[in-house]
Amino acid sequence: MMRLQRNEKPNNWPKDLQDLIFGTIPEDLLQRYPDPTVAYQKLSTFLGIPEKNLLLTSGIEEAIRVILTLACEPGDTFAVPWPTYAMYKVNGDILNLKLAPITYTPEHFTTPAEIDAGLPQSTKVLFLPNPSQPVEYCFDIDQLREIASNCQKQEIVFAVDEAYQFFGGPSAIPLIDEFQNVLVMRSFSKAFGSASLRFGYLIGSDHAIRPLDAYRLGYESNSLCLHAASVLLDCFDSHVQPSIDSICEGRDYIRTQAIEHGMQAWGSVSNSVLIDLGSNERMIKAGKSLESKNIYVKWALPAPLDRHILVTCGPREIMGRFLKELLDSLGDN
Repeated sequence: MMRLQRNEKPNNWPKDLQDLIFGTIPEDLLQRYPDPTVAYQKLSTFLGIPEKNLLLTSGIEEAIRVILTLACEPGDTFAVPWPTYAMYKVNGDILNLKLAPITYTPEHFTTPAEIDAGLPQSTKVLFLPNPSQPVEYCFDIDQLREIASNCQKQEIVFAVDEAYQFFGGPSAIPLIDEFQNVLVMRSFSKAFGSASLRFGYLIGSDHAIRPLDAYRLGYESNSLCLHAASVLLDCFDSHVQPSIDSICEGRDYIRTQAIEHGMQAWGSVSNSVLIDLGSNERMIKAGKSLESKNIYVKWALPAPLDRHILVTCGPREIMGRFLKELLDSLGDN
């Protein structure tokens, strides 16, 4: 089976890393209440920022929920590029908020000025996945600074979703020293290949983090997740970064190969490739054929992506096998 539809790391971590995680669990871990002290210390060192500017969360999803809960009242508006991570809309619906979508298509990406002009007056939060997905686009630091400045003038919280940042995008972290309305959201699910941990963190100025910290759960994460995340931070250079490099190699391979076979394809700063198969009928044909072989990608996406497939990438060896099956499903071999 190839699970290339869920934004998960498609290949297993090597046994030596698994042994480091599961073979070093302290004997008294299960009966003790979680203590995030070590995780905060290691994250602070890893990022080069003070612990006071960090807040652990249960993945980016919890960060979205907490930000919306504290920044908005029922009936308020929040904005986010669309299509994107479904939990933005889900949390907005739960809290009775209005979503102002910023439409991205593969052929056109909006500018900071267009974002500013398109925000309704009642907007309280702007979420910006950077890099975005499934339509991949990435604002540079100067563009992020312009958006942050525009939001600050309108008293809008600017939350940058950096789930895919390690795959090639710039970071908005430097902006937390310039703007009190900027928050950066990150997750261990993608670059750290640990979706099961539900482990993430927020970064912001003291002003931005303080109310979020006051609202946080009594325990940000459980002890097993804290332990695993700490080991992954220790092994970033030896295991995590090589895994990221391998995924980027596979991503670049499948993108260039798709283009060479006459398809349009995008994906250079995240962990996925969006491939235009030319028609809705051709997309359906490919999706069904791949699933008959236990190969799963995202297909049947909503318009304007209803002729595209989205492929979560892995090492080149996996992507080479996927490419062969994709071409077979299209009759292009």
